[in-house]
Amino acid sequence: MTKLQSEIIDLKSDLKKLRVLLIILTLFHFVYLIVVFTDPKLWLKLDYDYKANWLILGLHLIVAGIFIWFNWKKMPIPRKTKSNNTFLILFLGIIGMWLWIPNKREMKKLLKL
Repeated sequence: MTKLQSEIIDLKSDLKKLRVLLIILTLFHFVYLIVVFTDPKLWLKLDYDYKANWLILGLHLIVAGIFIWFNWKKMPIPRKTKSNNTFLILFLGIIGMWLWIPNKREMKKLLKL
């Protein structure tokens, strides 16, 4: 196996891991929003006793940092696209991360570069 083939396999594997991480983050946000809108007492207890909103914010910032790092260090794309993707991740949050994840067609295009 050549170095290029191993890098392609690593890139695909890393993107799958990022997708799983993003699914977990999205589930945390959805569960928190469901609790906020359905049970005010539980929401207050989670926020004031356990600081759930700060924990979710911290998790969100860590995941966003990982996505930005991966974008700049691992993705084989031009610098202009990297800066656009960084702004996408920073300003749109979870939605920006979902928009950033390449689909199968984009992966084929990336691997041809």
